[in-house]
Amino acid sequence: MPDRTRLLSALAPHRWVLEPAVAVVLFGLWLVTGLPFDLAGALAVLLYCAAVALSRVLPVVALEIAWLAVLAELSEGSSLPLPHRLISAVAVVIALFGIASHGGRVVRWFGFGSAILWAPALAYLFTVRGDLKFPQFGPVIGGYYTSQGVGLLMMSLLLAVVFVSAWLLGFLVARQRATATAGPMPSLLLWLASSGGGASAEEGLGDGPRLVRRLTRPQLTFDIAGAVAYVFFCLVADFASSLVPDDSGRSTFLVLIVFAVAVALRRMSPAVSLAIAWLAAVVQMTTGHNILVSDIAVLIVLYATALYGDRVVRYAGLISAGIGAFVASLYLTLTSALAQGYFNLLSSQLTGMALQFAFLFVVSATVLGLSWVLGLLARTWRNARASRHAQIAAELDRNRAEEVVVVEQERTRIARDMHDVVAHSLAVVIAQADGARYARHADPDAVDTALETIAATARSALVDVRVLLAELRQSQPEGPQPSLADVEQTVEQVRAAGLPVTMERRGELDGLGSAQQIAAYRIVQEALTNALRHGDTTRPVSVVLAQSGGSDGGPGIVITVRNSMKTPTPEPLATGGLPRIGHGLPGMRERATLAGGSLSAGPAGDGFVVTAFLPVVSGVRA
Repeated sequence: MPDRTRLLSALAPHRWVLEPAVAVVLFGLWLVTGLPFDLAGALAVLLYCAAVALSRVLPVVALEIAWLAVLAELSEGSSLPLPHRLISAVAVVIALFGIASHGGRVVRWFGFGSAILWAPALAYLFTVRGDLKFPQFGPVIGGYYTSQGVGLLMMSLLLAVVFVSAWLLGFLVARQRATATAGPMPSLLLWLASSGGGASAEEGLGDGPRLVRRLTRPQLTFDIAGAVAYVFFCLVADFASSLVPDDSGRSTFLVLIVFAVAVALRRMSPAVSLAIAWLAAVVQMTTGHNILVSDIAVLIVLYATALYGDRVVRYAGLISAGIGAFVASLYLTLTSALAQGYFNLLSSQLTGMALQFAFLFVVSATVLGLSWVLGLLARTWRNARASRHAQIAAELDRNRAEEVVVVEQERTRIARDMHDVVAHSLAVVIAQADGARYARHADPDAVDTALETIAATARSALVDVRVLLAELRQSQPEGPQPSLADVEQTVEQVRAAGLPVTMERRGELDGLGSAQQIAAYRIVQEALTNALRHGDTTRPVSVVLAQSGGSDGGPGIVITVRNSMKTPTPEPLATGGLPRIGHGLPGMRERATLAGGSLSAGPAGDGFVVTAFLPVVSGVRA
């Protein structure tokens, strides 16, 4: 049992091949028993095979084709012998199974009704029109004995039981597929219910060696339908005028069927299709046929080898075009000479034959080569389209990645700005509130001053928060961005909060761009906020803005903020003695880096020093 399970699981991806293979086997049985050569019988044979082949991939089309096959067999021109009738009944059974197992709800129940209707129709073909005769006895009604009517009824019931049983088995397979889960195939019923690994078509056509290409259902359906249409066209063109059961007609029909198989396989397996087309051409020449309408299959196969084949198959098709043109021209020239009866090797006749051969070779090579070139052009266009789609997809992926980076950077910037605004404003508010609480008894007027400072700081923070929120809704804020001139206002706010601050400007500071000015403002604001929160508020903080040549020789501004630390430290700090300031230091470093500069921060003696350099050369000038 494990071996069978392993085998069924290994064959599951190839489940889709079963119905087309069965159709080929049925057609082989028709070949063995003798092909029909009336138009209605030939159509019925091909339609039954098509219905079986499509019963899984396209059940609704298979149902329609099966109805056409039954109607063609019921027509007056059809005269299938008993072995053909039996094979037809087998084809109906297989088609009903596929329709019931893989069709939708409506198609499945239409198949059930068709099984009931097909039973008496095929029973009529077996008994009344066929070779299956019952004893003649009883009253005669309408020219038929009663025993014949009873026989027809019994045959109808028998076929109805067989057809409905096939439909029920397909219905059980459909139920099994609906409840099946992914995993090994423990039973044949579950394997029949599997979807067979519907393939996805590759848009680009590579050069890797592949004997069989996996096709999607629409592609497989289109190829089979194209082969059936090709057969119908050739039947009408080659056989409509004279369908006689002689040797020529049989061989012509055989060549047509072999070419049809090559057409059906042209996309699934270009190599096999090319080999089958060569086989059909050899059969055509050995049976003495000249040019037939079915020879257009050679052009179709050459086109497909250039379009779908790998490198070896593609160039094998090109070589086949040249060799085929030579062989066909030589064959037509020799058969023409034999038909005209001159082969006495006279120079004038040989010259005419050579000219005829040259003309036929040029025409044949041109037509066959043009088919191959058209396939190669179609392949080039398809590969170019696939490359263009891949390039567009890569561009979209890159744009999405850039968008993600921009969004993350914007979130980081907004979080940093929110921290700078809220942390600074809340530090001022807390300091003023604490000072007012302690000073309200000794100096009541200080309470009013503190409340005014708190209100002004809160309003300023509210404006900044509104600007940040506006940035979430639009790409550019409407209000003006802070600049280097606004540092004075920040210093005054910190002074009003009770922290003594001294500020000094050295040199010309007018050459900074807008990005550098915003960075300078935020760095000073964050450094003063940290000094207010973590430093000694009884000792002054020094802020120096100085013009500098920069460490690399370029002009810029050096920002130095020095404050004293609290002593003693009430508890050990988590980061090596440095105060915990959340977004503060990383935010300042990131701002300096984005502005093209650098920043360093750390203890210096009993204090803490923040030093930043911002170059003039980066950014847009204010």
